[in-house]
Amino acid sequence: MAQLARCMLIIVLLGIEFGIFGTGFCKIFRLRLSACEKTLLGFFVYFGLFQTAALPMILLQRPFHELVWLWIALAAAVNLFVLFAAGRELIRLLRGFFAAAWRMKGLLLAAVIFLVLFVCWFQGTQQYMGWDTTDYIGTVNTTVYTDTMYIYEGNSGVQAEFLNLRYALSAFYMHSAFLCSVAGVGGMMIQKYVLGTVCILMHALILFTMGKRLFTKDEKKALFMTGLVFVMHLGFQTMYSASDFLLIRAYEAKGFCANVVIPAMFYAILCFWEQQEKREHWALLFAVSFSSVPISMSSLVIVPALLVIAVLAQWFTKRNWKILWRCFWCAVPNGVYLIIYFLYTKGFQIMIK
Repeated sequence: MAQLARCMLIIVLLGIEFGIFGTGFCKIFRLRLSACEKTLLGFFVYFGLFQTAALPMILLQRPFHELVWLWIALAAAVNLFVLFAAGRELIRLLRGFFAAAWRMKGLLLAAVIFLVLFVCWFQGTQQYMGWDTTDYIGTVNTTVYTDTMYIYEGNSGVQAEFLNLRYALSAFYMHSAFLCSVAGVGGMMIQKYVLGTVCILMHALILFTMGKRLFTKDEKKALFMTGLVFVMHLGFQTMYSASDFLLIRAYEAKGFCANVVIPAMFYAILCFWEQQEKREHWALLFAVSFSSVPISMSSLVIVPALLVIAVLAQWFTKRNWKILWRCFWCAVPNGVYLIIYFLYTKGFQIMIK
């Protein structure tokens, strides 16, 4: 019970961190976004910055505890910066959420909240145990217990001969191990209860934010759309669908790819099509692209493909060469990962010391 309470506390703290990181990013680059958009942006900035800290240490095969202390220091620095430099913006962010909840108060809001929480509970009670599950959760536990990162196979515990860059290029599961180390909770509970719930809540946030964009800031229509999509998820859950990865396997990186990364990219594209010159929309496109692989290696190709298709469609109608240049820089991070992974498939290996 105590560990379950810690898991709930971690979920709340992660939500606060996403808001803080989003507010800090907007402060530095002078972006004007809604409360929901700031939190969404903060989610990607958070994981992108964690990847920036973790990936060099993974490739250099440094002990895991060094990453733990490094990320604690970096996160503390970001929090202090935002509290002192953007405290007012952070207060406005909180007021924005409370004001929106007050405006939408009523039966519809209660029903949608109940539905989202039911899906969180449903996901947490599922007993799916596939090969992927044992590998991912095994990787998290092995990292914590051996103080290494991707040195031992997650499903067998056997030391590998070289880094498996299919997984090691993404620090998503190292972040889960970080939470385990700090909270003193096992990998199974962190993945199932914390990451699974975060995936569902972020999916709901994206749907609501997208609804406000589609229905010209009509919050009740956006709320209704969010609830409707969740009902559809419950009715269309089949093997390997996005609904399956939300209801059964939300804690996996693939679940985040299907239900957070791709919908967020679609939302950023909608914003871009509406106003292609607005800095805020390009910042969101870049943040989603930059952090897509850190969240899930499944995003390696699909995210830049979505980006290029959307930008080319806009370019054919507007003939604005500037958007192609900006698109190129948004696609660069995934392009670098793709080149490294391609070399890995052709025999490039980093031997384990």
